[in-house]
Amino acid sequence: MKNMVYGAILALQFLTRFPLPVNCTMDHKTLKWALRFYPFAGLAIGGTLYLIYNLLNGLLPLYMLTLILLNLWVFLSGGLHLDGVMDVADAVGSNGSTEKKIEILKDSRVGSFAVLSVIFLLLWKSVLLYAVLDSIENELFIIAIPMMARFQALLQLFVFHPFQNKGMAHYWKQHLSIRDVIIAACWVLPFAITQGTLIILFSLQICFSFFFGKWAVRQFQGVNGDTVGASIEGAELWNLAVLYSLFLFGIV
Repeated sequence: MKNMVYGAILALQFLTRFPLPVNCTMDHKTLKWALRFYPFAGLAIGGTLYLIYNLLNGLLPLYMLTLILLNLWVFLSGGLHLDGVMDVADAVGSNGSTEKKIEILKDSRVGSFAVLSVIFLLLWKSVLLYAVLDSIENELFIIAIPMMARFQALLQLFVFHPFQNKGMAHYWKQHLSIRDVIIAACWVLPFAITQGTLIILFSLQICFSFFFGKWAVRQFQGVNGDTVGASIEGAELWNLAVLYSLFLFGIV
């Protein structure tokens, strides 16, 4: 039980910015539980967004509420995954060799591709979030999308190999097994099973994760913390786009 609780806290400390000043023992069992709680971190983010939406819905114009939710979304993740987007954008935008891309990926400096990628990502995320909130009555997707995005990150860590034998991705992968992935899926599946729309969303999310991972391998010969972080932001945007597309086609 102690390992499980510490694992939940570690997942929240690593993937979110919820204030949890607790020193957790980082042994093998605790880290395995932390991996299993990846979607739980998404649940904490999505649940907070869902709560704020229901508190302010009707009190503020939808465009203002959308902006508040987006700001809170970024704040709760600490911009951690946006940093991955920026690093990956600079590396891929260089059009250099694999070695050059990896070198840029490790560089903490911010280039023009990084700035542009974040601007356009947040613009599209805000527009699609507004469109979905305006079109779809069931707001459970606000909880489901962050959960699914973090589950697919775990799936990428399991399926694809890191391009170096060090770093965060390599460290986490050493503690990850198929059993951990299955347990982590138990956070997401109850949401997906309740509605056909979320089942479609979850299925297409798996496809996104696979193709993004393959793309990362093609660009960098493997994955790392930056590419996995970027995939979380990409998955959330992908889910919003898929959800709105389903609405346009009359499926939801």
